[in-house]
Amino acid sequence: MAIRSLVIALLVTGVLGYSFTFGLTDPNSFLKKIPDWLSVPMLLAGGFLYLLAAWWALKGFHEHKIAALTSLAFCIFGLAVYATVFSMEFGRGKASPGQYEYDFTRLDSTEKVLVAKIALDAGFDVKNVEFTEHWHVADSSSNFKVCVQKGHVTALNVSNYTIKSLALFNQFPNLGDLYLRNCGLTDVSDLQTKKLDRLDLSNNQMTDLKTLSGCPNVKWLFVAGNPLKSTEGIENFRNLVSVDIPVDQKY
Repeated sequence: MAIRSLVIALLVTGVLGYSFTFGLTDPNSFLKKIPDWLSVPMLLAGGFLYLLAAWWALKGFHEHKIAALTSLAFCIFGLAVYATVFSMEFGRGKASPGQYEYDFTRLDSTEKVLVAKIALDAGFDVKNVEFTEHWHVADSSSNFKVCVQKGHVTALNVSNYTIKSLALFNQFPNLGDLYLRNCGLTDVSDLQTKKLDRLDLSNNQMTDLKTLSGCPNVKWLFVAGNPLKSTEGIENFRNLVSVDIPVDQKY
């Protein structure tokens, strides 16, 4: 039983290791192809196998002590990872006290002026700007969304509005996520910020990616829905983790 337990523990740990490394970072990984509804049953199955392996290790301890102890070590490690994942999952969508700020007046004075200017250019009443948590900024809606942490803007969603000056976004020192879907953009060369790591330019009018050279540290790039004639410029993104260029537009 101890040997059987060790084999199961090693297999499950191998799958777990793959899932949290290549599975999450490689856009073509097997994990990315699994339907969302199947992820929970798979997690439960992995947890059950760890518990089963631990039980067999205890039952076979007197026969193969080293194998049983090794198996138990893998099981404890795996179950600890599972406990961490589930605790994070249950806590997702719940902001801790002081994590986010929802009052326009608490925003840094310089950034307050910038937000007001962007809203004015977009024809949006600054009083109706929606201050929200980081995970809600990307939501598709007609609202101008802002995420503020410790007095600084960390994420902005100005999708579906006119953008008169992309240079304004360069002045936010902590801006990491920027969503500019369906803004009629053809050239984004004025966007010059090394802080951005998530940039959504879906459904604009861009024909190539050369004008994105001012954002070299982007990790997640969204450009689906653009009439791309070339993907020239994609090589400038050294830290790119994922890009959603349709297959028929990958030149």
